[in-house]
Amino acid sequence: MSLATAQDKSLGEKTSETLQKAGEKVKDTGRAVADTTKKAAETVVDAVTPDNDARKVDVKLVEHRIEMPKHVTPGKTAFVVHNAGKEKHNFEIAGEGIDKKFMVDLGPDQTKVLHVDVKPGSYKVYCPVGDHEEEGMKLNLTAK
Repeated sequence: MSLATAQDKSLGEKTSETLQKAGEKVKDTGRAVADTTKKAAETVVDAVTPDNDARKVDVKLVEHRIEMPKHVTPGKTAFVVHNAGKEKHNFEIAGEGIDKKFMVDLGPDQTKVLHVDVKPGSYKVYCPVGDHEEEGMKLNLTAK
């Protein structure tokens, strides 16, 4: 009888330890999910807010044209892109090993920020939506 009681305690203790370890794993997982969610939220904030240490370049998208400077200084640059048109648009910059655009198109009257570490050289800036580039939504950008 005392041997069975000792085995029961041992099993109970083992169950308790296992549950305690599982609880700690759940807490760790919860913290990891919270951290990932916070980082995702910060990324969304970055999409609409220029970084403090970036040079700000205002960009206006309207049907058939992109209004922005044709020359920029190399370095960390925040392209603040505003869709002033009536259709969906996007903003893509390609050149010098860089090819960046927004993951989701900008709707009318929407503004987003695209951060790019601009290297010295030449870039093509255009709207990759439909045939907007062929309709005139493109320009050459120089960084020096």
